Amino acid sequence: MKSSKLTSIIISAVLVASSCNRLNTHSKASVERAINTHLAENRHLKSGSFQTRVETVAFNGDNADAVVRFESRDTPNLFVEVKYGLRLEKGEWQVVSSVPMSGQGGDSHGSPQDQSFGPPPGQPAGSGGVAPQPSH
Repeated sequence: MKSSKLTSIIISAVLVASSCNRLNTHSKASVERAINTHLAENRHLKSGSFQTRVETVAFNGDNADAVVRFESRDTPNLFVEVKYGLRLEKGEWQVVSSVPMSGQGGDSHGSPQDQSFGPPPGQPAGSGGVAPQPSH
């Protein structure tokens, strides 16, 4: 009888601990940490030039989707939103995918020198245009 009570107590403690762990990992803050870690690993980003804000997070078991808004510090109406896919691995969220969703601001009718991608109009690819850079 004592043995079964002890077993019940141990099982209850394990269940409580695992549910607490799930509550800690299934939070907006834990996803935000994972995304910030992912961004910090990208040496092409100038993180001081934009603000990062996690807009939404949706959990589905060990997977999550997050929409993140990046706003220019210099031009507040200039922003881009990116959807991140994350997977819970060994108790920590890991970014597994990212897809740009939308952007606003800037001048889409700027001069060829202002274009972000590809060579200026009339020049073939590989003739000195600006190559695309990773955005996230």
